[in-house]
Amino acid sequence: MNIRPLPAVLTLAAALAGHCLAVTPILEEFESGKIDQVRWYQHRVAKGKLSQSDGLLNFRVLANPAPDNFASMELMTSQPGFDENWEFTLDISNTANQGTKSGIGFMIFNGQDRDDYLYVEYHGNSGISAGVFTNLSHAPAVKLSSKFGLPQSAIRVRFGKKIQLLTFFLSETLKEEGYIWQKVGTYSPTGAGGDVNAKWKMKAVGGTFGIQLFGFGVSKPVPAGKLTIDNFELTGDP
Repeated sequence: MNIRPLPAVLTLAAALAGHCLAVTPILEEFESGKIDQVRWYQHRVAKGKLSQSDGLLNFRVLANPAPDNFASMELMTSQPGFDENWEFTLDISNTANQGTKSGIGFMIFNGQDRDDYLYVEYHGNSGISAGVFTNLSHAPAVKLSSKFGLPQSAIRVRFGKKIQLLTFFLSETLKEEGYIWQKVGTYSPTGAGGDVNAKWKMKAVGGTFGIQLFGFGVSKPVPAGKLTIDNFELTGDP
């Protein structure tokens, strides 16, 4: 699946998000049964669909799927900054048992240049895969994978303004059980200092990160309840 953030020309998201130059705390528990269209901008390809039901964000692939089926939703009401501390957490599950042929996860991108982005896909028992792109080119030797394979887990991403690193954590327990975080690696958007490095040329002042949630499936239907996200929380601190 060719995963990348929505081009700015496809949506008003870029213009609206540009007015939000600092992290605004967000707690999204997906309880309403309907996706908040002010908070999230949605996009879909072929038979992929994101929707809320049973207190979860579900990704489904509807009947008669295409070879590539995809849906994403971009956070419109907060773009955390390059010059501040912030983090987000989410509970995630994949019980589709389709290996790497279906997944759910997130993207983080350079708010001033959407051609710079990273993605993380959760494949449940088949583990986690990720990749980093700069100017739409896959950065050399930075495609990531993890054997951390569980039907459900939690993910935490933290950005530190002093060290200028995105640090990734995984927890085998979910929010209601209490997170127990295990650090799995770091990414540097400045080109140095992380386990994985790529130079995104972000602005020291005024640079922002965009966040999207997504799901995908290849060729086969995926029913509701198999690929889910819950308890998305974005916070910042001084």
